[in-house]
Amino acid sequence: MDAADFNEDGWQDLFVANLDREDFAIYRNNHDGTFDDFAAPTGIAKATRAMSGWGLKFFDYDNDGNLDLLLANGNPDDLITSLHGESAYEEPLLLFRGNGKSFENVSAQSGPIFSTMMSARGLALGDFNNDGAVDVLISVNNGAPLLLRNNAAKENHWLGIRLVGKKSNPDAVGARVSYQAGDLKRSRMKVGGGSYLSSHDPRIVLGLGSREKIDWLEIKWPLPGGGTQRFVNPPIERYITIVEGEDKWR
Repeated sequence: MDAADFNEDGWQDLFVANLDREDFAIYRNNHDGTFDDFAAPTGIAKATRAMSGWGLKFFDYDNDGNLDLLLANGNPDDLITSLHGESAYEEPLLLFRGNGKSFENVSAQSGPIFSTMMSARGLALGDFNNDGAVDVLISVNNGAPLLLRNNAAKENHWLGIRLVGKKSNPDAVGARVSYQAGDLKRSRMKVGGGSYLSSHDPRIVLGLGSREKIDWLEIKWPLPGGGTQRFVNPPIERYITIVEGEDKWR
């Protein structure tokens, strides 16, 4: 499972993968302690009904400022085809592009790897070549891992941030990062996990689309620190480190 504010209303939503013949679920936060499953209207339910999810993550793959969703799948039973002819042991990756409100399945337009069948068993995000486009590493059962280089974010601007907690936990899990770039205003919460037996690059990449500067950036640190830091006109097209309690990035 993973958590993120996919519809940009300030509240964390949830995504939960399931085994085959049970739709994956995306739970939209109702702001009152309840959630509604939003998987059917997004097309996620139909696309995942015959799949088993082992890796999933919300992230902005094209750096347009909206959260997208990547799913890595594979049935746990290598006899599934002989037992249930409509199900397969190896399954394709799925990519859903977000627009700040909902999702569109763009797997078919995202490269030949999305038509490759595999038995995925985990997914980790990380910008291995430090170009601001977040890449993907997928573990494959009884096979070599698969490293996907992201070519979709080249035209858009970005800022990468590494948060270092002092009073808070060292990886700043639970911190809320907010920023504004012209007409784009977004907020992201730093979460841990998101896939089976996987650990992600701790850095956060903030997508700006075509906007060429960030007006301000704000970090709300988790407890027991809990303080707020605000930075004006931070640089873009690079990674910076922000340490809790320090008034300047590194």
